[in-house]
Amino acid sequence: HGVVVSSTSIRQAVGQGDVAQARSLLGRPFALTGTVVEGQRRGRNLGFPTANLQVAPERLVPANGIYVTRGTADSAALDSVTSIGVRPTFADGDRTIEAYCLDFEGDLYGKTMRLEFLERLRPEVKFESAEELRAQIARDVEAARLRLRSPG
Repeated sequence: HGVVVSSTSIRQAVGQGDVAQARSLLGRPFALTGTVVEGQRRGRNLGFPTANLQVAPERLVPANGIYVTRGTADSAALDSVTSIGVRPTFADGDRTIEAYCLDFEGDLYGKTMRLEFLERLRPEVKFESAEELRAQIARDVEAARLRLRSPG
């Protein structure tokens, strides 16, 4: 008793950041694959070094926000928290995809990385200070750890 799933409904779910709905429609998590490139090292300076993912410009990217993701790079499985957006706290303007890989130390520059989007934690928010942002990232990491430990 199949439900007809249109590519439009999948694109709409992803475009709105509803990656849980996209996963339900696809039967698997929505994923992005790209190359890890150097960023501005803002995450590293906050204590959360990120892998900045460069994807083809025509690729469908989820709405701006913070996501629980599971990545792979160099055949390593990488649980992660991914931020998509314009980093409003720093007023940079450029839209980026940045993944903080939990419990990982190493160099991913130039590597191909695949990110599976499991759940949207929250929308992108402008914080009054880097310290407020750092505290929120720590909360996001804890929320992601809980989500990644639970089945499903």
